[in-house]
Amino acid sequence: GMRIVNADERRELLQETNDVALTGRVGLPSGDSPLLPSHISGPLAVDNFPCIVQTEMPPDTDPNGPTPDEIAGAACAVGSFLDGEQDTSEGSLLKHGAVLFKGLPIRTPEDFSVFAANLGWTVTTLVNGGTERSILAANVRTASDEPANHTIEPHCDMAHNPVFPGKIAFFMLEGPPANVGGETVLVDIRNVTAQLKASGLSEVFESHGGGGVMYRKVLWSAQHVDHSFTWQKRFFTEDRDEVDAKLRAMGNVIWRWTENDVLEFENTQPATTTHPVTGEELWFNGIHTNHKTYYETAPHIDTSLGSPMNALFGDGEEIDDETLALIRSTWWDNAVALALTSGDLCIVDNMLAGHGRMGWIPPHPRRMLLTHFE
Repeated sequence: GMRIVNADERRELLQETNDVALTGRVGLPSGDSPLLPSHISGPLAVDNFPCIVQTEMPPDTDPNGPTPDEIAGAACAVGSFLDGEQDTSEGSLLKHGAVLFKGLPIRTPEDFSVFAANLGWTVTTLVNGGTERSILAANVRTASDEPANHTIEPHCDMAHNPVFPGKIAFFMLEGPPANVGGETVLVDIRNVTAQLKASGLSEVFESHGGGGVMYRKVLWSAQHVDHSFTWQKRFFTEDRDEVDAKLRAMGNVIWRWTENDVLEFENTQPATTTHPVTGEELWFNGIHTNHKTYYETAPHIDTSLGSPMNALFGDGEEIDDETLALIRSTWWDNAVALALTSGDLCIVDNMLAGHGRMGWIPPHPRRMLLTHFE
């Protein structure tokens, strides 16, 4: 069985997470802007985002862990709970945007792979992502391989891309111990959309090329550079022809190969997108996480040959610092920081909820896995 926890249980489950400091984080883009909040809310400050579900599973008595059948059964139950009656269901993903499950019978990357395959959704592996990931099991990857002390700004996956995942499942394989950081960050995009609309930002983008955002990217060849911004890493192939085919399939990408097998490409996407089921117009783009300031301020990213990515107004003009700071502060203002523990599973609608993570103190472990769905 599954039930949404009540307010008292929610307080008990989440008591560990208080306000999390944002000020003074290493390599935080727009970090010196007075617009950015000094702290992020703990989840108790926000009414029922994310929605938390306690799963009532029979006790796990088998020393070998849960069986594939038990995992598949749990996945079917979660999938139907989230799909519900479109957006009228109590547990619906469309209603809440993000749902955190406690107590599921998942222990290993292989368990999570079985779980993902049985949710009733189509698993997808998308290329051209902004972060480095490692494949651990069928359709299961690390959420990010960035260094521990690096804070990843909240964002929606692949929002800079014509093709992006509809849903994402995050599984905390190994949660960090208390009080070392590493909180998972979730953001209600409906709130971000409303606030940015009220601030007049849509008109700013409309006046620069009709509301679009231009993304420019450079990927080097692994034969010539040591860092991870290579087309081999980001497109999961060693074959240039395969990269060409994948770019062609995206439809609106202009690209060229230059000296030393360097790939340069650009595409323009709208700053807002309509949700395919609810019809809501949502702020959905990669402006802040694809902007060169993200790469230039991250100490672990080598930008000696230039930034691998940049986001511009649709007419190709640079986006000014104030606009960037307003966008980033609106995301952080609506962010909730959660201390997830081993075994927690969080599922988000990629257009309704953004995600990120706070840096933590190495060498403490924190291992988060993900699977993308159409």
